[in-house]
Amino acid sequence: MAKFQDPRGGHVRIYWSILDSPAWKALSFSQQALYVACRRKLTLNSNGNIELTLAGLKDKGFVSSATLGTGLRALRAVGLIATTRDGGRVARGQTIPSLYRFTDEDSHEWRRLEIPALRASNEWQKFVTVEAASAAIKAAELAAIERFAPIKLERDRRKREKNMSIQKLNRYDTDFEAATIRKVKSKAISDTRIRIVGRRTELAQSLVH
Repeated sequence: MAKFQDPRGGHVRIYWSILDSPAWKALSFSQQALYVACRRKLTLNSNGNIELTLAGLKDKGFVSSATLGTGLRALRAVGLIATTRDGGRVARGQTIPSLYRFTDEDSHEWRRLEIPALRASNEWQKFVTVEAASAAIKAAELAAIERFAPIKLERDRRKREKNMSIQKLNRYDTDFEAATIRKVKSKAISDTRIRIVGRRTELAQSLVH
């Protein structure tokens, strides 16, 4: 039997069991929209090797890395998606993206990436109440805050140092400009006094003669 092909082309399929689940209901509207946008990347053989980066989702309306990060953490926390490879810096300063799978579908083996084939695990089904799913989302966000707090502190420190350097430079430029203005004014006043004295001398001499 020939495989059915939808004449309208590809589509995003989200089963009612997911839409009616506590895991789904615990998500914000933005996070639900993110799931749909991410689901667009699922094809017959892409599960397990799906990149969910800001660059790849900008055309879907996601332009904030903070919003994307929070959304992906929430989707992982309620078990709708799972990480198959952690991203980050590798050799020679290169950065690789994290890879994901949708837990309600089987995922394929990716030998080159050392990602094994997995059956659908459906972790989202373990949440019986919305409160339990919401608690998992909050716990994931708190863990992220604790994890990235040192990085944020270091980034803020560097930003303060940069701002202080800029302020010192601006202050130097201002002081230099003020000193230059004072010097120009002083010279102008001195030249004026010289002209006045010279004029008085000429006038006195003309009266004598």
